Amino acid sequence: MRSESALVLTPTDIHNIRRYVQQKYADLPKERHAEIIDDAMRRIVLKQIPEFPSEVKHALTGKLLQEVVHMQQRAVGNDHIFAACLTLDLTDSGLSEPLHSWTEQRLQSSIAARRFHELVQEALTSADAGDCMDSEKIWNAFRSRIRSDAPVGLAAEEEPMGKLADIVPLPVMRSLRLRPIGYALLSSLLVLGMLVYAWTIYRPTAPAKPPSSAVLNPPAAPLPAKPEDGLPLELRYQDVNRHKLADYLKAKNSLLVEHSYMETIISVAKKYDIHPLLLFAITGQEQGFIPKDQKQAKKIVNNPFNVYNSWRKYNTTLEESASIAARTVNRLSKARPADMNPFTWINREYAEDPNWWKGVSSLFTTMKRQVGTSAEQ
Repeated sequence: MRSESALVLTPTDIHNIRRYVQQKYADLPKERHAEIIDDAMRRIVLKQIPEFPSEVKHALTGKLLQEVVHMQQRAVGNDHIFAACLTLDLTDSGLSEPLHSWTEQRLQSSIAARRFHELVQEALTSADAGDCMDSEKIWNAFRSRIRSDAPVGLAAEEEPMGKLADIVPLPVMRSLRLRPIGYALLSSLLVLGMLVYAWTIYRPTAPAKPPSSAVLNPPAAPLPAKPEDGLPLELRYQDVNRHKLADYLKAKNSLLVEHSYMETIISVAKKYDIHPLLLFAITGQEQGFIPKDQKQAKKIVNNPFNVYNSWRKYNTTLEESASIAARTVNRLSKARPADMNPFTWINREYAEDPNWWKGVSSLFTTMKRQVGTSAEQ
C-alpha cells in the first residue's frame, strides 16, 4: 500500500482541484471543467518527472494521466513514474542519467552507475518486456534491492580507493580479492599510489604569470532589464493547423467551427499580430466556444469576446468584436514588467474576475498542444 508521501498526485489533490474548478467555473460547460482539471493535474505531475527533454516529459505526463488517473482512477505515485520510464530507451544516457538522479533523490540513496543499470535491467525483466501495469511491485522490488545491498557492494568496488582506481585497474583489484599475497601487493600499490598522488599535488611549480590588465578591469555593470513592451513572442501571430483547430472546435460543438467564423478570427489575429489561439481561448473563457445548441448562439457569435461588457449590450459583427478584442489585448500588453505573466497583466483590465487569466492561459496552452502550427498539417 502506498503512503501519501510516495504519491506525487494524491487523491486529496485531485479532489481539491475538482471541487475548486466546479465551484469557481460553475457557469462553464462540463467539458471546460474537464480541460481545466486535466491541465492542473498535468502541471503537478510534470514537475515530478525526471529531467528528461521537454517532449519526453510531456509525453510521459500524458501517458500517466491517461493510464493511471483516467483509466485506473488512481493517484499517481513514484512507482507509476518509474514504471513509465522503463518504457523509454534507457541505453540513451540523456534518459538513463536523469532517471538515475531522480531515483537516488526519491530513495535518498547513492547508487553506483553500474549497479543502477543492473537493477534497471532486472526491473525491465520483471516488467515483462515493458508491460508496466504492476508498477508498485516493480518499484518495491527495485527499492528492496537497493536497500539490501551489502555495505561493501558494487558501489564500493567501482571506486575502491579514490584516485587509486586510476592506478590499479578494477579487474586486477577484483582478482586480488581474498588472497593473502594479493593484500600485500595491494598495500604496496596503495603506498605507491599515495606517494605518486602526493607528488602531483605538492610538486614545485613555476610561479604563475600575473594576470593581464584586461582581467583586472572589473566587468561592466549589466544594463537593467527593460520591461516587455507588448505581447511576448509566443503570443504573437503564427499560422495554425486549421484541420486540427476545426477538429478541436468540433469536439466542443462550437459554432466557431464554421469556416467563415474561424477564418474571420484568424484573419483579425494576423492583422493585429496576435496568436489566433489566444483569441479563440478568450472566446472559450467568455462563452465556452459558443456551443451550437445554445439558444442565443447566432447572436453571441457577433461578440464572443464580451467587448464593451457583453454581447447583449454590444451586438455587432464577429470581425469588429474580434478587432476590438485584439486591439485591447495589444494595448493592455504594453509596459508589462519583465517578471509579470502576460495573461495576468492583461487580466488587470480586460476582466473583472481576477482569475480570468487562469482560464485563458489554460485554454491557450491546451489548444497549442492539440492544434499545433500549419507546418504540422
